[in-house]
Amino acid sequence: MRTTLALGLDLGGTKIAAGVVDSSGRLLSAVRVPTPAAGVKGDLAALFDVAQAAVRSAKVSWSRIRTVGVGVPGAFDPVTETVWAPNLPGWTRTPLKCLLEKSLARPVYVEGDRNVQALAEAWMGVGRGQPVQNLVFFTVGTGIGAGLIVDGKVVSGTRGLAGAAGWMAVSDEWHPMFARIGCLESQGAGPAVARFAQRLLRENPRSMIKILTEARGGRLTGEVVTEAARQGDRVAREVLAEIGSNLGRGVANIVSLLNPEVVVLGGGLGGAGELILEPLRRAVRKWGQPLGARQVRIVRSQLGEDAGILGAARYALIAC
Repeated sequence: MRTTLALGLDLGGTKIAAGVVDSSGRLLSAVRVPTPAAGVKGDLAALFDVAQAAVRSAKVSWSRIRTVGVGVPGAFDPVTETVWAPNLPGWTRTPLKCLLEKSLARPVYVEGDRNVQALAEAWMGVGRGQPVQNLVFFTVGTGIGAGLIVDGKVVSGTRGLAGAAGWMAVSDEWHPMFARIGCLESQGAGPAVARFAQRLLRENPRSMIKILTEARGGRLTGEVVTEAARQGDRVAREVLAEIGSNLGRGVANIVSLLNPEVVVLGGGLGGAGELILEPLRRAVRKWGQPLGARQVRIVRSQLGEDAGILGAARYALIAC
């Protein structure tokens, strides 16, 4: 008996990924291309092309593809069936579902990328072989978001905005930056790592951070700080400890509110591993509801770049 096949599309601010996934979670293909980010028309053309390439790479015919799932870097409004993706020019009220269904001739299901990544983790990541019904995928990169699985179901909110974790209030002082990107995001996302490091470098000019930054043309990034921390640099470790503590206060709020079994850390800063996770866990135990904070597992994502494809396909397989 043939397994059901779905096409998973992962639309990102810098790349588009697509792959064919069967109902057992096997990834038959994975194709990635840069996102044109030059307007809706160009991005849609790239989505169509990468979808076709993924099916060819899987060596299956289009007739085998039953459904298509798409993860988007923003929100899908279930009322208007439109996408808002602030990091992509022109994506304000884009009828992506309708447009793709016309071009691909398959039922299309759209959801926010953080939610499909949460589904992927519950299915083929931490939940593989041991189903997880209550999970939070906490993604930290340039921004911060949380994919929420409660009692086995995705929580999207009234207009698809649930999980905007970057806007959680974790400071008792107001700063103008909070109005633009949110309080937690300004204190815990990738740009904050560089900002905090720059502040400490004024007092510690011999830090490995400065050496690595100069070796990379003067660009100080979260990746530079993480590399310096891995080499034992005290300043870099201090920066990541502060970031982890800030993130932990946000995660503590989520743990206290939802009582998840697992919190999975993903995104670019997830690559820092225990350098971020250890102070994050410490803050959760300090600030979170005591029973929930002790019971929850807080782990790093294991699915990497494939999470978006697998999760989008899973979302479509469940919906169709």
